[in-house]
Amino acid sequence: MRDEAEQIRQVQRIFNRVVPVYDLLNRVLSLHEDVRWRRFVSRSLRLGPGAKVLDVACGTGDLALAVAAHAQKPLVVGLDLVPAMLGPAQKKQRSSGARLALLAGDGTRLPFADATFDAVTIAFGIRNIPRRVAAMAEMNRVLKPGGRLYVLEFTAPQGRLVRALYLRYLARLLPWLGGLVSGDQASYRYLAETIMEFPPPPAFRQEMADAGLIAPRSHALTRGIAWVHVSERPLA
Repeated sequence: MRDEAEQIRQVQRIFNRVVPVYDLLNRVLSLHEDVRWRRFVSRSLRLGPGAKVLDVACGTGDLALAVAAHAQKPLVVGLDLVPAMLGPAQKKQRSSGARLALLAGDGTRLPFADATFDAVTIAFGIRNIPRRVAAMAEMNRVLKPGGRLYVLEFTAPQGRLVRALYLRYLARLLPWLGGLVSGDQASYRYLAETIMEFPPPPAFRQEMADAGLIAPRSHALTRGIAWVHVSERPLA
């Protein structure tokens, strides 16, 4: 079991170091699938006019910008624990003109009132939060009744052959390739470990339920390499 405070410091160190190559590595290591995954989430959002969406662990802003391009043109707030990650996001926001506000903050202590947002999203960030259930309880708190939480996250595929190949990729190729581009193989070894340790979809859906969310369901992307997990704040 990782020490919670040390895990948070490690996550901050890693993402501070990889900011200059973060987007490039996302594209290379996912074979550009990460763009399609984020677009899938943004198109899945059930939003009405005047909707507000919070993107937790927004990083360099790719999912937040995809959500801002939704047909309903919601107001999107992007929040990240690592302020350095917001620099590229701000540049993208200025060039796109999207309705996107960015701020540094902790996903386990959200600086918003209850029932503020119509939807909350988080892409590839929940596995880096030590207390996932507590974090999702906070996301539940800031959702309006009936609002939805969308979690896009990696996990080890369930099929035997794909799983075996993917675990080998995580253990060997991902750290080597990440280190080759970023000069920081140890960081990508750590990130590979967090993917291998992340719970399978049924166990994660139980965590969503433990956080007070209802109707959890999951959708596999790219043969189960990534999953979208969706749940809702109860109406009452």
